[in-house]
Order: sequence, then structure tokens, then C-alpha cells
Amino acid sequence: MCPMWLIISTLLIYLCNMKKALFYFLPLCIFISCRYSKTPETFSNAGVSIQYPAWLFKTDDVYPEKNTLLQLKNNYRSVYFILVDHGMKPGNNGFEIMCDSAISQLKRNIKEPNIEKHDSDFTTVNNLKCREMQISGVMSSKQQDHRFLFVIDVFETPEGHIYQTAGWLLRHKQQLWLKDLQKSAYSLKTKI
Repeated sequence: MCPMWLIISTLLIYLCNMKKALFYFLPLCIFISCRYSKTPETFSNAGVSIQYPAWLFKTDDVYPEKNTLLQLKNNYRSVYFILVDHGMKPGNNGFEIMCDSAISQLKRNIKEPNIEKHDSDFTTVNNLKCREMQISGVMSSKQQDHRFLFVIDVFETPEGHIYQTAGWLLRHKQQLWLKDLQKSAYSLKTKI
């Protein structure tokens, strides 16, 4: 099957001289290369599955810890997402301990932490207990400082297994991609 852009470019070359064809062909290629599929990708491994937007790409340099199951990023949009398996909760208050640990670790690693949205507890459609936290902070880079918004979700299965998702993006772009990160986190399913 021939790609649509190839057919269109061939027609342009035949209909126009070479300069005009390049004038139309180049913007068309740029437009086509910048589009992403609307169908979400699915990650399935180690007893869990999760869906994420097709514009996020798998990598291994976002959060390189051994218990990280999935690492995603889009450098162009400055959006990142991870899925971490923390194992069984440590005791009766293990869920609360893991939530406090996640937020404390984040606060230590960013400058100027600011609570954007206080903790909210709910149950996902996949019957997982969840606590979501939103905090912003400055992450330093070599050239400048950027304020990122972090969305951390800690999940507990009915058996007491703890998973965590974390997504972060530039705070001023939260209207564009925050809902996508939350939708990904809420799609977490465990295989019982």
C-alpha cells in the first residue's frame, strides 16, 4: 500500500515544475510528520496494563530505577510519564506511608515546591484505591530554570499491591496535556 503523501507528492511533481513541487511538498511532509495517532498505545507486563497517548514514546532514561515498569517521554512537548511497581504494601498503613514517601521525595528534589491541588482519594473504574497529588516546582537545567507540574497517583490493589504513576509537564502547558496524563494513570489495570 502506497502512503498518501507519496501519491500526493508524485502528482505535484507531474503537475508543476520542480520548484513549485518542492514549495508544496515540503510543508506537506512537515504537516504529516508532526501528526500523532489518536489511538492510545497499550503497555502490558508484570501483571499490569496501562494505556497512554501515542505521542509519548518509550525510553529508558526518565526514571532509571529497577522497579520502574514503563518510562515515556516526548521531548518536544516536555511531557514525561512513568509507572513504578512498589510491591506489597508495608503493613496496615502501607498505602499512606507510600503516598507520604512519594510526595516527600519529590519535594526534596525540586526547588520552590508548591501544592497545586491537595490530595484526593478515589477508586478508579478498575477497582483500584488511588490517591492523587499535584505539586509544582522548579527543575534546574544547564541553561534555565523551568517550573513543572507533577501529577502523582499511588494505587493499591485489593490484595495490597502498590503501584505508582507520575507524570510531569511544563506548568504553563497543563491545559494542553494534563488530562492525557491523568487518563493514562486512571487506565491502570491489574491482572488478578
